[in-house]
This record gives sequence, structure tokens and C-alpha cells, in this order.
Amino acid sequence: MAGRERAVNPLVASRRGMSLVELVVALLILGVLLGLAYPSWQRFQAHQSLRYGAAQVATDLREAQERAKAERRNYQVTFTRGSSQYRVERAGGGFLHLAELPRGVVVVTDATVRFSAFGRPEASYTISLQNAYGSAQVTVTGGGGIRYDAP
Repeated sequence: MAGRERAVNPLVASRRGMSLVELVVALLILGVLLGLAYPSWQRFQAHQSLRYGAAQVATDLREAQERAKAERRNYQVTFTRGSSQYRVERAGGGFLHLAELPRGVVVVTDATVRFSAFGRPEASYTISLQNAYGSAQVTVTGGGGIRYDAP
């Protein structure tokens, strides 16, 4: 028994682990795939930020409209061109909400959307938002409808 050696299967012996060359090749392939996917991921995030910003503005406009109806007080939402912030406030004071748009999204148009004590807007409004990858619009109709169009 002392002189007996075990037979080693050459296929099993060569597959005990990865060689350094195989590891480097796998990492290079992974790096190339990540490099190709990263710009698409950035575009996706930018589109999502723009979509979220438009939905946020529409929601805050609806909130101002509902508050105006519930409290029988005038409300306004003020947008400043080039800013990533806007104000929701009760005319005459008492309620103020300073809202922040998602990173990289800014307002393109100056506008103050005013709602009467019955929730009716003074006029029709279109609020435009923009970031590096596109633009979105939030529309307030003269009848009080609020909708947004985003990519």
C-alpha cells in the first residue's frame, strides 16, 4: 500500500480553479459591458427625474386647487425660470410650501398659477420643465384640469 499512488484524472486536476488569465479576461469583459451600459443608465435616470418632476408639479398644483376649494381661499403656485424650486402658498399668507424639483430639473417658464376660492384657475397655464436630456410640460386648463406630458 505504501508504494501505491492514486491515479489523477487530468481533466479534474486542470479545473480546480481559474487561472489569472481567465480572471483578467472575465474582468475585462465585465468592464466593457459596464462601460457600454453606463450612458444608457444615465439617460434612464435623467428621464425618470424629469418624469418625477412633472408628476410632482402636477400633484402640488392639484393640492393647491383642492386647498383653495376646501378653505374657500385663493391659492397660488409660483414658478421662476431657471430655478429648481417653486412656491405653493395661500394668497394673503398662512400656508407656504417651498418645493424642490429633482436634481438637474429646472423650470423653463415664469408663471404664477392662481386658483380662486372655488378651485378655478384664472387662466390656462403651461409650465415647462427641462433637464439635460429633455423637457416636460404640465398644463392647467381653464376648466381646472391638470395634466402632465413627460418623456
